[in-house]
Amino acid sequence: MKQSIFFLSCCVLLFSCADLKKDEQLQRISKLEQRLSGLEKTRVKNEIDTLTALKIATNAVEIRIKTYLVLDTINLVLGKKMDAYKIMRRNLKPLGKQNSQLKKAIREEQKTLKALKADIEIGSGSRDKYESYILFEKNKINQVEVLTEEYLRLKKETFKTYQELHDELNQLSLDLLRKHNLNQQ
Repeated sequence: MKQSIFFLSCCVLLFSCADLKKDEQLQRISKLEQRLSGLEKTRVKNEIDTLTALKIATNAVEIRIKTYLVLDTINLVLGKKMDAYKIMRRNLKPLGKQNSQLKKAIREEQKTLKALKADIEIGSGSRDKYESYILFEKNKINQVEVLTEEYLRLKKETFKTYQELHDELNQLSLDLLRKHNLNQQ
């Protein structure tokens, strides 16, 4: 009788510890899900919905200037502006690609965390590996954070250059086009 009570007590103690560990693991996964949700909100907030229009507009400006600008001397200031504008225009495609990669990575990670959470809740799979799985997912979310920061940095840099140069260079390109059309008549 004493042995069965002792055995029963040990089993209750063992399962109680497992439940505490399970609750702690589920809390950690919930925190990871919250971080991921925050990253998704940041991505959506900073998504560029006019990317195609920006590409077309900046490309048109660059083509008009290349086609119609004929200088007798080298204009160093204009050359530097054109170089910066060209770099900015070339950054638009990687911005779109980075946003797509972030969107995909966040979705995949959300699915993985959901599956891991379900496994822990029902005790499925290798329980002794749950800690390593959680750590692995945490590291993946850290990588997604780094990608998000890089996306935001590139977006900020690109739009700063766009705001500084587009109006001026667009006006120059339109003036060159008008001048060329008047000379052709």
